[in-house]
Amino acid sequence: MKKSPKRQRGAVLAEFVIAIVPVMTAFFSFVQLSQLATARLVLKHGAIVGARAAAVFTNEHKNNPGQPEGGNEALVTQGVKAAMLPWINKGAFSNVTVEVEDSSSEEDPYNWVKVEVHATYHCNVPMGFIACGGRTKEMTPETYQMPHQGAIYE
Repeated sequence: MKKSPKRQRGAVLAEFVIAIVPVMTAFFSFVQLSQLATARLVLKHGAIVGARAAAVFTNEHKNNPGQPEGGNEALVTQGVKAAMLPWINKGAFSNVTVEVEDSSSEEDPYNWVKVEVHATYHCNVPMGFIACGGRTKEMTPETYQMPHQGAIYE
């Protein structure tokens, strides 16, 4: 007995609906993972820019007479946020905090200045939050250090 073509009309559509959900979930998860990798690079770039700013602006040990006294963390934070600005403006990053550790001294003004940048990343790809582990992800802090650009002044 021959089967009626009317009974098989919806079979392809049903198979497509069943197959499209896992395929789209995998696709969006890969897109989200690539955005996470890019976000890590942006965070690293922010730490590098912050270390460059800290090498010039920090004056905690009074070995840089061209700058105001103190750690000048606000200037370093401003540099980090400027480096990450396109991502901050589109809402990808929030809670960006910067820690500066100046190990230079009046005797050794060329010692290291270390900057550590913390941020929260917002996973915004549809169904990509599965790869992200939630709607937000605390990024691994990025650290970078450079020699202080102070000098010995007598």
